[in-house]
Amino acid sequence: MSPFVSKVRSPLAGGLLALILAGSAVLPPAMAGEPAPPSGYPSWEDVQQAKETEAGKATEIAKINELLTGLAAQAETLGGQAVTAAADYGVADAALQAVDARLLSLAAKTAAATADVDRHRKELGALAVQSYKTGGTNTGFFVALDALEHNNVQGLNVVQMVGDKTAALVERAASAAKVSESLREQEQAARTERERLTAEAATKLKAARDAQAGMARQIDDGQRRGTELTAQLASLKGTTAAVEGEYRQGVEAEAAYQAAQDAKRKAAEELARRQADDAARAAVAAAAAKPAPANPAPANPAPANPAPAIPAPANPAPAPQVPVEPVRPPVVVPSVPGGAVNDPAGAKNYAAGRLAGYGWGQEQFPCLSQLWMKESGWRTTATNPSSGAYGIAQSLPAGKYASAGSDWLTNYRTQIEWGLGYISGRYGSPCAAWNHSIAYNWY
Repeated sequence: MSPFVSKVRSPLAGGLLALILAGSAVLPPAMAGEPAPPSGYPSWEDVQQAKETEAGKATEIAKINELLTGLAAQAETLGGQAVTAAADYGVADAALQAVDARLLSLAAKTAAATADVDRHRKELGALAVQSYKTGGTNTGFFVALDALEHNNVQGLNVVQMVGDKTAALVERAASAAKVSESLREQEQAARTERERLTAEAATKLKAARDAQAGMARQIDDGQRRGTELTAQLASLKGTTAAVEGEYRQGVEAEAAYQAAQDAKRKAAEELARRQADDAARAAVAAAAAKPAPANPAPANPAPANPAPAIPAPANPAPAPQVPVEPVRPPVVVPSVPGGAVNDPAGAKNYAAGRLAGYGWGQEQFPCLSQLWMKESGWRTTATNPSSGAYGIAQSLPAGKYASAGSDWLTNYRTQIEWGLGYISGRYGSPCAAWNHSIAYNWY
């Protein structure tokens, strides 16, 4: 067994391994009356028959290993789908909240504009009454009031009809009426948009809940099946379920590491490429906006008395190494259904209390704190919108968390256990992982 395998703690610690280690060295065949295994899964009778020949044994071992790998792959796939569905719901929910806020603002503005119109009309009405009492009202005054009532003031020579002061009041009332009408139209459009977004958010919420429930069911079912498959594998190989579980744990941890490294490397390269493209576009735009000088200076003016060239030293001193400042990846925090809690302080406290369980002292916590602050801000539902990395440890693919428990989508403790096991198995300590992150911008 490799040293790596013996060091890994996390990938099956919360689920399959705990069930395996609770079993006996080699589990007995299924009791009479037990339901037959699902189609495609070997029965204990199949295992006993396979033991009769070396070829049969080898074939059955290969089949069981393939089934165990398939269970893990299915859990990862469903986990990724659950994260995507939750992120989609988060986007729809955020859009709905934004239109709700806009609708409230428009409603307030519409009410204020309507109040202005009413006030101006009351002032004009009072002015008409006063003018009538003093005998100064003419037909033009009533024409202006009727036009204002029907939003048809434009085109009338109001000054000629009612005079300068009254005309100004009519124009203000007409302007307020236009503003009020425009705001009412915007408010109605916002209400229509809210109805659409409400339906969309409800659909995506259902999809997110269904994906989450399906993932949890598959993980729980996979753990039960994996327990029996591992026991059958141990029976075929003449070992124990604990040994087979630990070995498989190491194999899956190695696979998780390789998948994460490849995915995070590509994500970091893509992020760097986008940033370089954005910088190049900004430079071109800045150069285009800058006016050319009237008398441009020569590109490389020669000095009047050039200084003699200084020969380069035979052994030049190395340039000082500037520490690489880690670039924090873009992260969104969707509203994941199912009671997910974004509690950075609580997550940090839990992680600090688990260091000793992995053989580390508290001097490692500052490195861990910086690492996961950079990755996720210690938020349970942190999601990288471009790569799909998820959670406090930013597992990529996100479904790798499944090996630590079926509640990984919403439980920061499960995420932390997986993340600490990942760090332990690949880097040895949080500070080593942090140093790698500083150097490469991923870990």
